[in-house]
Amino acid sequence: MNLKHTKGVVRTLALLLVLVLSMSMAFSQGAAESTTPAGPVAMTIATWTSNADQIALLDSFVQGFAKEKGIEIKATFESIPFAEYNTKLSLELQGASGPDLFWVLETAAPAFIQSGLLAKLNDGMKAYDPTDISSDALELWSKGGNVYAIPFSTSPFFILYNKDLFAKAGLKTPEQYAAEGTWNWETFRTVSKTIKDKTGVWALQTVDGQGYDARILHNLAPMVRSYGGDFWTEDGKVLVNSAESVAAVTLFHNMVYQDASVVPPGNQSDFFAGNAAMTIGQISRVSKLNGATFAWGLAPMPAGPKGESPVIGQAAIGANSKGKNVALASELVGYMTNKSSVAAMAGIWPPARKSVLESEAFLTSNKSVTKEQMQLAVADSIKNGRVLPSHVKYPQIEVESKMIFDKLWNANANVKAILDEVAAVYAKYTK
Repeated sequence: MNLKHTKGVVRTLALLLVLVLSMSMAFSQGAAESTTPAGPVAMTIATWTSNADQIALLDSFVQGFAKEKGIEIKATFESIPFAEYNTKLSLELQGASGPDLFWVLETAAPAFIQSGLLAKLNDGMKAYDPTDISSDALELWSKGGNVYAIPFSTSPFFILYNKDLFAKAGLKTPEQYAAEGTWNWETFRTVSKTIKDKTGVWALQTVDGQGYDARILHNLAPMVRSYGGDFWTEDGKVLVNSAESVAAVTLFHNMVYQDASVVPPGNQSDFFAGNAAMTIGQISRVSKLNGATFAWGLAPMPAGPKGESPVIGQAAIGANSKGKNVALASELVGYMTNKSSVAAMAGIWPPARKSVLESEAFLTSNKSVTKEQMQLAVADSIKNGRVLPSHVKYPQIEVESKMIFDKLWNANANVKAILDEVAAVYAKYTK
């Protein structure tokens, strides 16, 4: 399918999302329900993962909860593509057949809370030691003393790399540069150009190959923040067009168009297939390297002029406030994020529970990653990292700013002028 046409379809759906969320509050009264369901209970759980092993793990939690309650639950998992997730989910939640439980992205948290689509979880989580959940991690998902979703993943971004391609280019590994204290964005750019020049293979694939569109903030945030910039702050100050942000985005733009070292827009070259030397990933992506035909490793994100600034992707699970079994779904959310469930997920989705995050077992929870790698690239980054900016008007911000960000992706783009336009969009909603 034509890339511009695909983006147009997604953008049209995104515009619908803005309307849907703005209307939701008026129609978000939960349906009456029996506290003791008669017969098997059908529940739908919406996620953006389609990984069979991850779905099986989630289903095991559902069945564990059903056994604890002495009931039968038939769970259906709906996998919605990430780029369309917020829009399609919001549309589904307006109907009678919306999912009972669903994942929520950190950027959309305030919008979903205000819309009334999320049920209050205070009662449902009582039995599962809520005090063990980091208060910092819960802050984004709470309002007025009520918890509306519980984070199941607090996952930093890091660099996954192909050791064979680094060796072929005659380079040290990112981990070696990090140990020397020279793993910064200038080194990253130089290394990337060397790889492309000496091997002919792209040096970097953006986050999930979506760094020019659905994952643009995930892609740019590590550079922008480590340069001392940002997109906007909690108090509404817009920084996307600051000198620091412009310098960071210019560096990335130069890598794409001057150095030709980054997989460009529209090109589907995939790190996991061996067609790029690096990508920006999270622990949940490591399973995609099972059976890889090349040796690989992982390292922290490079530092910038302002040092390291890890970016954390946070995701939570909530219950549909209009569902047929709201109380039961709320309890299931509590069970799926209890200590044993979180410990089982830790090697895929790093936890928000203090007892698990601070345990020795967490560092060895992913058998494909060494204890040292888990400490450096994940545990340390969780302590020092920040989530992406969020806002109650994020759906509008995302739709309008993406249209302007699209202008960046040509060789002659005026980075400063384009970021000034993005800043004007941000200011319209954040101030």
